[in-house]
Amino acid sequence: MNGVKSIIVIGLGRFGSALCERLKAHKMTVIVADRDKEKVEAMADVADLAAQLDSTDKEALTKIGTKEMDVAVVAIGEDVESSILTTAILKEFDIPQIISRAQNPLHARILARVGAHKVIFPERDMGWHVADLIANPWLQGFSQLPRSDILIGEIKPTEEMIGKSLAGLQFSDRYGAVVVLAERGGEKFLPKANYIIEREDRLTIAGSRDDIKKLMERYEKEKEDS
Repeated sequence: MNGVKSIIVIGLGRFGSALCERLKAHKMTVIVADRDKEKVEAMADVADLAAQLDSTDKEALTKIGTKEMDVAVVAIGEDVESSILTTAILKEFDIPQIISRAQNPLHARILARVGAHKVIFPERDMGWHVADLIANPWLQGFSQLPRSDILIGEIKPTEEMIGKSLAGLQFSDRYGAVVVLAERGGEKFLPKANYIIEREDRLTIAGSRDDIKKLMERYEKEKEDS
């Protein structure tokens, strides 16, 4: 969310509340709204403004400054009709980015048609993420760059890397990844082509999911053989 300063989160279930808390941790201005008074009160000390309102009420949304937001997240869960109507109102407000939560594929298609720029499935996506971690435990050490298939994370050097330079290894050609940062003795720096890898180094690498997977499978096999 580069350049994003202000966000409204509509719907304060577990997903919406967790989203608000995380956005505040990133020092963003966050407004939250929900029909449920208790949910609103629970987020009052977290958000910059917490409002109890009906999000299908255009005037109510206007009064809390929704039109000035950079991003709007419709995190409404079960109430599909309210989710769709709220998204349509936000589209009328010309908010630069509208992200809406969908319950199913049909709901997602309707949200896209009425104005959502991005549709998400939090439960499904989390399920997929957990499944990936179970199938590929090494993924825990990597983060995926937004809107890409690129992973970035830290690894220990494999035996075949130790004592060789990045150029000598032809690192990017051999592993399909690039070393974006190296750490030695607590010091982090950008390694040059003639950088010689030592056993205790830590390398931050970036590459496609498939290439990183191949590298980590090679690393695991090396551990099994040792």
